[in-house]
Amino acid sequence: AGHNSMNMQCDNSEVDNLDCIREGFNFPSADLRNLIVADNSEPDLRSSGINAEYGDERECVKHCRDTQDCVGLTFRESDSRCYLKSKRGGYNGPYPTAGHNSMNMQCDNSEVDNLDCIREGFNFPSADLRNLIVADERECVKHCRDTQDCVGLTFRESDSRCYLKSKRGGYNGPYPTAGHNSMNMQCDNSEVDNLDCIR
Repeated sequence: AGHNSMNMQCDNSEVDNLDCIREGFNFPSADLRNLIVADNSEPDLRSSGINAEYGDERECVKHCRDTQDCVGLTFRESDSRCYLKSKRGGYNGPYPTAGHNSMNMQCDNSEVDNLDCIREGFNFPSADLRNLIVADERECVKHCRDTQDCVGLTFRESDSRCYLKSKRGGYNGPYPTAGHNSMNMQCDNSEVDNLDCIR
């Protein structure tokens, strides 16, 4: 109490885009700061029906805007606590957690329509950032997009478990494994037409 602060430049625009929110997910660790936020939305705004349920998350976004190096956040519903994050997806990626809503300040919500990099029947062993249960490979790709340092993934068919990878191909390259499909977020599928370097 008794302190008033300001940045020399700030963004006071209305927080009207919460498309990056991941409901039911925590972005663990990589915290810059945590604080209790209150829903200061005006009654007329809340009654307008424009994402009124995210009033507290909007306050959290404003604090992230004001904080250097803040690239994401987690909001804990039980006590309206806001965690400001220095890494996209937290320290090592999203984790399913009831009562938590998380978001990166910038995200890619485009449809996953290119799975050309998938290598069916291959595991990318180790170099795991995080593993979690997902619906399919497409959801696994979305979690990788949300995670800083994620460059690849492995999807295990038997239990729909998604492994987010910090190295292309895993720790030391692909390994043939039935029931595993793996991919790098970027790959080269061009024809191999130059073998001049073969010895």
